Formats: sequence, C-alpha cells, structure tokens
Amino acid sequence: MSLPPVERSTVIIVVRDRFSTTERCIETVLSNTSEPFDLIVVSGGTPKKCEESLRKHFGDKAHFIFAPNLLNASQSRNLGLRAAKTRLAALMDNDVLVRPGWLGALIRCQVETGAAMVSPLILDAKDKIHTAGNDLLITYRNGEAFGQKVLRYQRLTCWEGTNLKRVPTDYGELHCQLVDVEVTLRLGAFDEMLREAGEVDSGLTWSKGGCKMIFEPSSVIEYLIPRRIMHPEDIRSFIFKWDADEIRNGYDHFKKKWNLDITECGAWGPFNAMINNQLGMASRLFPSKLSIAVDNAYYRLRKSLKGPGSLWRNYKARLAGVDRWAKMPDHSPK
Repeated sequence: MSLPPVERSTVIIVVRDRFSTTERCIETVLSNTSEPFDLIVVSGGTPKKCEESLRKHFGDKAHFIFAPNLLNASQSRNLGLRAAKTRLAALMDNDVLVRPGWLGALIRCQVETGAAMVSPLILDAKDKIHTAGNDLLITYRNGEAFGQKVLRYQRLTCWEGTNLKRVPTDYGELHCQLVDVEVTLRLGAFDEMLREAGEVDSGLTWSKGGCKMIFEPSSVIEYLIPRRIMHPEDIRSFIFKWDADEIRNGYDHFKKKWNLDITECGAWGPFNAMINNQLGMASRLFPSKLSIAVDNAYYRLRKSLKGPGSLWRNYKARLAGVDRWAKMPDHSPK
C-alpha cells in the first residue's frame, strides 16, 4: 500500500567534527529521499578544496552557507533554520547516512502527534542500535542534581525492522531530528554557548515550552562513528569540536542555566580523552598527510605490540586540555 504524500520540508546538514564526510552524507540524502525537500548545507571554516568540490558536485542541488570561521553545531543549526522556508526541518550531522523512507516517517509522525521534535532510530553500525529514543536520568548527591544520558537499546542488534513503538522521548540525539522550525527558533532550542550536551539542553527547552518530543522507529538512519582521523582537512574541525576547555565552559553554562550537572557524574573527562586520542600528536602540531601517516603507523604498531601506551596517551590528553577535567569534583561512589 502506497503512503500518502507528505508536505515539503527542509533538510539541513551541518558539520559535526569532520569535513570529509559531507559529500557522502549529501549523496545518501539525495539517493534515499523520495519526499519533496529543500537542501541546506551549513559549513563554517571550510577548506577551499572542500568548498570547491561541494559546489562542483552539488551546487545545483543544495543551498550552501559557507561561514568564514569554524562554527559549533548550534550556530550552524540556527543559521540553517533561519534560512529555511518550510514549516518543518530535518537537522542532521554530516556523518549520517539515511535509509529509504526516513524523512516521510518523521514527517508523518510530526503531523499525527504535533511534536516539536521527532527523532529516528539511530544505528552506529549497519545492524547495531546507537539509540532508540533517550531518557534523562537525574540523581542527587548532597542536594546537587546530576544528569546522565540514557541511550535506549544501545548496542542491541537491529536487522529488518523491529517491534519498537512510537513513544515519547526526553530528548533527541543531534545526529538527526525533525523539528518545527518556528517553535525551535522561538524557544531558542539550540544554545550557541554549548559545544556539547546540546541534545539535553534542547530537550529541556522544548519540555519547558510544553512541547512534545517523540521517537519514531520507522525512520532509520546510520551514524558513522569517528575512528582515526585520516584526512588533513579534518584536523582543525576535529580539534575545535573536542576542545576540552570549551566543552567545560559549556557545561558550566548548562549548570547555571538548569541547575543540573551534565558531566555524566564525572565520566565525560575520560570519554573526551578517548575521543581526542583519535588524532595523533604529529598531526596536531604539523597538519598534513605525512603527519597523519606517521601517527597512524605508530597507532598500528602500538596496537600490534599491545603495549600499555598509557603514559603517552595521558601526555597527549594533557596537551589537548583534558587534564583540566581533573579539577572537577569527584562524583564517583565512595
């Protein structure tokens, strides 16, 4: 049975932490989206070579917003939303691959529920769930509130469909979500002071505004988990995205805004260190194909020898600014 047509919407693609994934993301959107849509791509601080390639391959299919400086995700999303001419917009990071039917399912859910935000089923491998909706767990210690993000059904296997149901969600992962443009801009759902935790912040903002947020399992997308950085053009954007000091400043802002500590009870520091280790020290100091090759050769050697490597990782973490997380209060159980 054919599904009824859906209204025209806007797909807004923003840079997460790499430029090199943008073209593949756009290609899958164009190939796997049968519904009518406008395409906006927002990219700040884009290397000239990347910009020229994007204009060459997609200049007649997308409206590009190239800002001169690197942008955080909320800045990019707000630029895209302000440029949208439709009621609804699907916001996605540029390391997302969409599956056929993804957009129509999100729009139908929004129309049927009146939600301000609808999130799809997100995979982080071809058959592994990244999250199927989200919960915000809040716990208290000495009168202070601590928030922890819950990714439903994470790492469970998902093949050709599931028995998952459309249900409310506390927030939606920023990898991909459909939003009501007017409501989102009016409430200021994407806080440009935040480098991380924007998904929780927007969820709290929509909730405070009395808005529904819904998980829609019939819409499926795949998020490409970052591994080693392999392209020189990605180095600046990767460092910018995962700057530990800027993330810490954003978390301080979040706490003042919501009276809620969102550092995952102290777990974010080690996670940030792990992410930063995806980029080697030579590449940080001398960005080039050669430095990436050197760093990755060292990485493969270390992995093959199964050496501890802890001292070197800790040293790189300090240089990346992650050591400053040690100044945070220890919230682990005593």
